[in-house]
Amino acid sequence: MPLSREVLVDNETDTKRRVKHRPQGVSQSRPDSGAVIPVTCAHNDSVTVLPEIHLEHVLELPDGRCVEWESTGEGDPLIWIEGGPGFWSHLGRPDVALLSDRFQCHLVNAPGCGRTSPPDPSTAYDLASHVRFFDEVRAALGFEAVTLMGHSWGGLVAVAAAVAHPDRVRRLIVVDGYAGSASVDEAMAVAEQEAAYDRLRDRPWFDEAAAAAEVTMATEAEQIEHFHPAWPLYFAHPESEMARHHIGRLRRELRWNLDALRAWEPEPPIDLRPALERVACPTLVVVGEHDFVCGPSWNRPIAEGIAGARLAVVPDVGHMPQYEAPDEFRRIVHDWLADTDSPADFRDFLR
Repeated sequence: MPLSREVLVDNETDTKRRVKHRPQGVSQSRPDSGAVIPVTCAHNDSVTVLPEIHLEHVLELPDGRCVEWESTGEGDPLIWIEGGPGFWSHLGRPDVALLSDRFQCHLVNAPGCGRTSPPDPSTAYDLASHVRFFDEVRAALGFEAVTLMGHSWGGLVAVAAAVAHPDRVRRLIVVDGYAGSASVDEAMAVAEQEAAYDRLRDRPWFDEAAAAAEVTMATEAEQIEHFHPAWPLYFAHPESEMARHHIGRLRRELRWNLDALRAWEPEPPIDLRPALERVACPTLVVVGEHDFVCGPSWNRPIAEGIAGARLAVVPDVGHMPQYEAPDEFRRIVHDWLADTDSPADFRDFLR
């Protein structure tokens, strides 16, 4: 039986099994993106530099909370939901740039990220709170309905928002997302992860990278520095020029709200599959073939549970197909848009 909306909203805390952290969308800061803050990491006496990268605008919600945001492109409104949880959304600049010829893309810092106010109470980082937050931002920006696009953990939030508010989501794009940690058989998920790992186990950096992905440190600076070795795991071909470029950007520009990360615990584990039938908009699910975090086994249930949804498995890429295969990613999205360009077209597509 489908979950009631109240149950969906009240039981939203989650994390992926065996992979505690799921870094997602990443970005390139603008030349005038701000100062840097040197922070000494006590655990090894090295210095990690935390970039102060701001979005262009700050709006105020009716209750006085601040929201940091910016937009780029022209067309229908799209809201990008960054991953993490707790990643600042400037990381999504190159992601949305791929679609800025079709959408007016809005990057929005989630609660506690950048200049966006933290939640009240400070522990309210559950899925329901994030769904409410992004819906409040939609309303504050003056949109009746928007396209939602989320990567990894952001994909989970986007799916939950489309379930909770089907009349306010015009389109849904999920990139290497998932429908909750209980939405896939654990043995299947582990087998898929191990297969992805097997492609990289012969690299001299593999053991350090795998260990770095499993630990939460005491401070943001320590967390970001400790996580540096993990980034190559997120690419199917980490030695490629394109992957090295993005890995370098991630290591320079990552900001991470650890309060959001620490508050994200799976009690009870989430499974949105019974509620997916509520999603009423055209839906595209894109996933990298060799994603060790949220691979095809995690994304297939989303596409199978939403009427008319399209699943595109991008071959020979990892957790970030929009970076390893940007031209193919754009083609997939634009072909889907052409096939579902109007309500009438979508009705035909459903047939």
